[in-house]
Order: sequence, then structure tokens, then C-alpha cells
Amino acid sequence: MPTDTGSVKRMSRKCNSCYVTGDEKQLFSCSRCRSQAYCSKECQKADWKTHKKMCQNNGLLESVLKEHESTPMGLFDRLTLVDGMSMYELDQRLEKWVRWHSGTLMAATVQALRLPEDVTRAHTHLLYVKLEPRSEAEHQGATGKYFRVVDVDVIEMEDGLRRPSPWPESIMQLRDLGMDAIRNRRGYVAAAMVECEPLCVQTVPFGSMTQDALRREVLHDTWKQFFIKHIEEGQKPKILRGRGRPRQ
Repeated sequence: MPTDTGSVKRMSRKCNSCYVTGDEKQLFSCSRCRSQAYCSKECQKADWKTHKKMCQNNGLLESVLKEHESTPMGLFDRLTLVDGMSMYELDQRLEKWVRWHSGTLMAATVQALRLPEDVTRAHTHLLYVKLEPRSEAEHQGATGKYFRVVDVDVIEMEDGLRRPSPWPESIMQLRDLGMDAIRNRRGYVAAAMVECEPLCVQTVPFGSMTQDALRREVLHDTWKQFFIKHIEEGQKPKILRGRGRPRQ
């Protein structure tokens, strides 16, 4: 992804409650679903009312996939998935890949939705990323290369609501999260929807998006090419804010 030099402030994971960045304070993931990060037990407790439903759904899905492994259909899955993986193993691999590329996904979401021009687009649009798994011969154990991009584009939330379950449920949860952030004056919540069939779509939210925080962002029409390039190469780029010329 392009990066900007100048007054530098790194874009990174943030606490899901107070939105302090991982550069400012050490973060830990929710031990149950591992999908959200926190800077303290107090912040985790304060966010539980908002995070509870998503956490329970993620935990339930993981349990279901784990149990599915030993069923006849689970064994059949191994015949159809790359490297004889189970659905559970594919889900775990996707989870690791999302954490690895969280900064790239966030930067692509900001660029694709053109949030520096209008941060309220986080309420109406999503970044859609469709993936396919790579074979072990291709990724050679590198987390950043577990998947390749099949498609990446911007979609309207209304379009997502018309897609099969769990798309509508995921978007409604995302909207609730966004409204809660606005009520608490934490900015907007943008999101990437990551899909790797036959797994369900995964929501990757990014909080504390404000017009003021994004004012130094330089928009690049080539965001899609840079995104695909970094994913293909398994890079974990340093995403920086500031003014200046973009670097690859």
C-alpha cells in the first residue's frame, strides 16, 4: 500500500473500547473469539455489552466447525479443500491471516471508501474482499501468504443486506457497533467484509474514524493494485500518516 511521509502517526490495531492504538499501549485479544483487541481488563469489561453478541457468535461458529471435522461431511470437506484441510483449519488459518494483514485491510478500507473526503461513508459502504486459499507449496508456512485475492471492491451496505445469511446479521451488528461509537463520541466504525468460500463472511471492523483524524490522509486511485500486490507477496507494510509523496 502507498505510505505517506511527514508528520508520522502509524495506523494500527486499536483498543475496541477506548481506541488507544497498539503503538501507544500493548493490546491483547479477547480470549474467546480473538476478534477484538483491548488495552486493559477494564476496557474489555466496559465493551462487553457491545461485544457480547459478536463474541458468542464467533465462539459458537468455532465450536460448530470443530465438531463438524469428525462427521462424514467434515471428512468429505477434506477431499475438496486445498491440502486436505478441514473447515475448522481453514477458519483458523483465515483468522491468523486477518490479524497479520489488519493494517493493510484498514488502509485499503480508508482508501477504497474515500473516508478522508467523507467519513460518513463508513455508515453506508463496505470494503468487500474475496479470497481463495493457497496451497502449502505456495505459502510455505508464511501467514501473510495463506490466501490470495480473487476480488476486492466497494459495496453498499444495502447491497450486503440483500445477500444470503449471515450477511444481513453481520451488517446489522456492525451498524449497532457504529451507532454505539457515535453515541459515545468515538467516531465512525468502518469495516472490511472478508469472504473465503465455503466459510461464512467475516466482518473486520475499524473504529475511531473521524474526519479530523483522517485529514492528513492522501487518497490514491491505485489502492486496489497496491492492496493485491501486498497480499500476493505476503507483505506487512508500515502504514503511515502524514504529508508527502507515497512510497511502495
